[in-house]
Amino acid sequence: MQDDRTVQETRALILTTAEAHLRRYGYARTTVSEIARACGMSHANVYRFFKAKADIIDAVIEQWLRQTEIALQAIATQQIPAVAKLKAYVLELYRIKRQECATEQELFETFTTILQEHRTVVAQHIQAIRAILKEILRSGVQTGELQIIDLERATNAVWDATLKFHHPLLVVDTIDEPSEEQAQTILDLLIVALKIGCI
Repeated sequence: MQDDRTVQETRALILTTAEAHLRRYGYARTTVSEIARACGMSHANVYRFFKAKADIIDAVIEQWLRQTEIALQAIATQQIPAVAKLKAYVLELYRIKRQECATEQELFETFTTILQEHRTVVAQHIQAIRAILKEILRSGVQTGELQIIDLERATNAVWDATLKFHHPLLVVDTIDEPSEEQAQTILDLLIVALKIGCI
């Protein structure tokens, strides 16, 4: 048990140090050697816990993205109408991405880099937040608020229609636009369609 704790503590130290380096130096300038030096260990010792730099970066970004998943899951479990949950979900995800872009630039850029590399950690994150969206839509069907014919198609439709407001690269491209107003308009249209069984 003590060994397990030691392993966990060492992994946590490596990840905390790696995150600090990412925030300060960015993805390209963060190296295993620098992480090891800051941790007071050899880079060979770091490789006992992570096979490569990519695995360290993925683990850091996974922890970072989990905060978004927790925030969205909190919305899904609120005791409010499903329509209100849907609006809150889309707008919260949009605000999180904008805030990350503005205030956590190095981590955000790291995320966009590994996004374009189609890494598993990104796919798992997308799967997680899409599952939350699907859960919200299902709750609307169960309460009778929404008349959805095909839940999977409806989830895809909402996801695709709101992509501009949560895809990191699109958020960067539209950072100066009044996108929250646009998101509200898209949501109003989607909700009408979901209420009358168009999907």
